[in-house]
Amino acid sequence: MKIVNKIIKAALIIILILAIVCVCYMVVNPNQGEGYTEFYILDHNNNTTDYPTNVSQYSIEKINIGIKNKENAKMNYTIVIKKDGYIQAMYNKTLQNDQEEITPYYLTSTSNIGDNQDLKIELYKGNTTSVYRTLKLKYNVV
Repeated sequence: MKIVNKIIKAALIIILILAIVCVCYMVVNPNQGEGYTEFYILDHNNNTTDYPTNVSQYSIEKINIGIKNKENAKMNYTIVIKKDGYIQAMYNKTLQNDQEEITPYYLTSTSNIGDNQDLKIELYKGNTTSVYRTLKLKYNVV
């Protein structure tokens, strides 16, 4: 009976040591998961409550465009801002993993009075030519 108890104790100690090694490995090398990029628009106060939806003709309104890299690697981004299919601005950004950058943009295309005007903000990731994310801001010029 003593030999069986020693074998069981040795087996349990080996299992315990293996479990501790596995937990330590998982803590040191966690699963990164699938990467993604946060892409958003903020108002002039860096909130989501006061977007310029009704703007005066010939006025200038500020919005902030945010990007946060969660791709688990350094990433190059291109932001293209379009109004009526025409490029208004283009920004190139390189962000490290978990780096966030907020870029101000001044809405100046307010000369034409009208409702439901679109500002389209496209995000390109890496060196691709296809749009990764798109944001739209609808506003009225009064």
